[in-house]
Amino acid sequence: MTPYLRTVADELYPQMPQDFLPHFERYFGMLANAPEHAERLFPYYLGIWFENSIGPRLTEMMRLAIANGTQCPLCLNVRYSDEVTEADVAAIPDQQAASLSPRERAALRFASAFGGDHHAIGAEHFKELEEHFSDRQITEIMLFCALALGLGRILKVTEIVDAACPLPAGPGVAR
Repeated sequence: MTPYLRTVADELYPQMPQDFLPHFERYFGMLANAPEHAERLFPYYLGIWFENSIGPRLTEMMRLAIANGTQCPLCLNVRYSDEVTEADVAAIPDQQAASLSPRERAALRFASAFGGDHHAIGAEHFKELEEHFSDRQITEIMLFCALALGLGRILKVTEIVDAACPLPAGPGVAR
């Protein structure tokens, strides 16, 4: 592992839930196979996840909305924000729950569709997003959704996560 990746891993390691640590170590081991790309990925990865203008609560709820679509047990069980309660998590599949703000409902409907049936995303999704978010924030929502879904798929096809995830591993995946 390069010194940069070691620094990132050492900074993130104490923040990881205990259940995720074995997966985290395997993930970093995989990234070490292409360190120059991983070193370009992490500033984006950490920035769009933890330094966006959407906020930690909504970002975490969108991540969980995508996890609801993929049914990844790891993604569903890990929490990255204390701002999201288990009652909030329970409200995510029912995007009409009274505990959600209209802004949260709009973002969760988009994230759920992005993670579950991106072909269903239409003008109505963007109209609803535009009622609550700036163009910058809508772009951040799309970039974050792509990151969350894509990294979840990497974790699955490399078998870093539990085999119970519904995405089948492809042949010839380097592990």
